[in-house]
Amino acid sequence: MSATGLLFFFVDEFNALDALVARIVPGDASDPGAREAGVTQYIDRALAGPYKEWGLQYHEGLRLVNAYALEAYGKKLHALAEDEQDAVVGALEAGKVSGFEDGGAAFFAMVWAHTIEGLLCDPAYGGNRDAVGWKLIGFPGAQYGYTAEQMQYGADLTTLPIMTLADIQKMTEERPELFYSRSGSFLTPIRQEVPEMPSEENTLDTAKSQGG
Repeated sequence: MSATGLLFFFVDEFNALDALVARIVPGDASDPGAREAGVTQYIDRALAGPYKEWGLQYHEGLRLVNAYALEAYGKKLHALAEDEQDAVVGALEAGKVSGFEDGGAAFFAMVWAHTIEGLLCDPAYGGNRDAVGWKLIGFPGAQYGYTAEQMQYGADLTTLPIMTLADIQKMTEERPELFYSRSGSFLTPIRQEVPEMPSEENTLDTAKSQGG
């Protein structure tokens, strides 16, 4: 469980979701997946804030998933063996879990989408811990900039040091000239002469020549 505490879930819900995301993108300490990336914490934070409209669906959905696991295997989802957890997740994806209008397929699709978000977001949002998601897909993160060669199609960016938003913030403190330096022309407004209005005679002549 998150060392910072929960903002939205009850403990049973957190445990069920943690088991669910861990089967969507499995991993371990040597090969991190969704659990190791902190995806459950990401979803907990999101539901306490911008994703609050999905809160009831998570409360009810996780309750039904645990009820299905208890009925089928005698234990809640997080307490099952991995092969049993996979069977529950498979039933959910296939829309075969009782209690849901569609058997749980829509709930699974929502959790799957939020799992991918939590795996690939910037760590500032609570997921992608230690940038494990970016390492998985070879994404260099929030780079300050790219060279012309690096911007070419097909360029290999996997060798670049990964940077997060926190790294960029640190860079603004250590090298502010990269972000806040501006030439004098930007600081001093350029005074432009306002052209004189044409005389009334010229305006009438112009209108006539254009068929006015």
